[in-house]
Amino acid sequence: MWLVQEPAAFAYAAWAKAGEKPNQTLRKKTERGTHWVAWLLAVLAIVVSADVTTRAWIGARVPGGWPDNDIPGDPGWHEIPDTKLAPNCPNPSPGGTTGCAAVISAWNGGIADTKRNRLILWGGGHGDYYGNEVYALDLVAKKMVRLTDPSPVDNVSTCPEAYPDGRPSPRHTYNGLAYITNMDKMFVFGGSKANCGFMSASSWTLDLRTLQWQNVIPRGRYAPTGAPGAVADYDPASGTIYLSDTAGFYRYDPSAQEYKRLATFHGVDYHLSGIVIPERRLFLMMGGPGQLWEVDLGPRSKHTPNDWSGRAHGCEKLLKAAYPGLAYDPVQGVVVGWAGGDSVILFDPARMSCTEKSFPGGPGTPQPNGTNGRFRYFPALGAFVLVNDWKQNAYSLRLTRAGATVH
Repeated sequence: MWLVQEPAAFAYAAWAKAGEKPNQTLRKKTERGTHWVAWLLAVLAIVVSADVTTRAWIGARVPGGWPDNDIPGDPGWHEIPDTKLAPNCPNPSPGGTTGCAAVISAWNGGIADTKRNRLILWGGGHGDYYGNEVYALDLVAKKMVRLTDPSPVDNVSTCPEAYPDGRPSPRHTYNGLAYITNMDKMFVFGGSKANCGFMSASSWTLDLRTLQWQNVIPRGRYAPTGAPGAVADYDPASGTIYLSDTAGFYRYDPSAQEYKRLATFHGVDYHLSGIVIPERRLFLMMGGPGQLWEVDLGPRSKHTPNDWSGRAHGCEKLLKAAYPGLAYDPVQGVVVGWAGGDSVILFDPARMSCTEKSFPGGPGTPQPNGTNGRFRYFPALGAFVLVNDWKQNAYSLRLTRAGATVH
């Protein structure tokens, strides 16, 4: 109470020191007001104390402390309420036999916008869906949102690269999406275009600050060819994107807008997902008919593709899944793959082996056309996130307790 009453006492003492007699009415009003302030502050102190006590009680029981990001700290699957894509779809539909569900179901992926903790989803294409709007699972606001509206589809019958407003036509994106971290842009290569299904060989970027699209005209003698099953991932060590078109291996420099072909591929299937492992300087692709490919990204590497398919142990479930979800876990130093159900497969490149971890309450059956890039890791949250179906809530997954240190 001293802090509250002290100003009034100080004012009264100042008057007395000056040899003046304070007005008694004014003094009573001052003291009455002071008592009201004291009462309000006392109530506030009780509320704050209760809040601190509650947080301390929960923090002692939730690994990693109070769950400020609302992703539980315990390892396992956790459904994120009210995060279905379906309620955000445009009405009327822009067209296509499958409709808005195809944003997820028709061979489409996504990226981890790690700057804002959002899983960005984009796709459609062929005869499935003509809408080119962009969606985001916002892990801060805990909701699914539509970031843009679909373009007019007046020229869709011509199988265009872009709609009349200059934005790209939708396409089956496969694993051809990547987040250019140092430029805050989404990268897109190729895909099966609406409405004919012809394969694009174009490169696009979406500025995530302005939501403006750019059709990139790359330099370089050799550029990737349009083919099903493109695989791309960003390498933070070099600030470039590594990409496979199943026939060749490329590096794309987004600053110079230039492709460079590094190697040719033979026998690479088009049902694979891929990932860069920065710490180990590796590019891995796996899935489909049981394939596992490795490319060394080291400074003296000739980028010769190595077929590890017959060398990995215990990885059959992951290697025989079409377009499995892949993400790197920096805490454990392993690649984490999801191919459906309650389990995830952990691949350790150093030991060339996989182990399976299972937690109850998982997302269930995966999409027949793959998970692609809709399974991602968010370092700031220490959790993986998955969007599996347009009428299903998203899921988070922890493999280690919140707050675990990096491997």
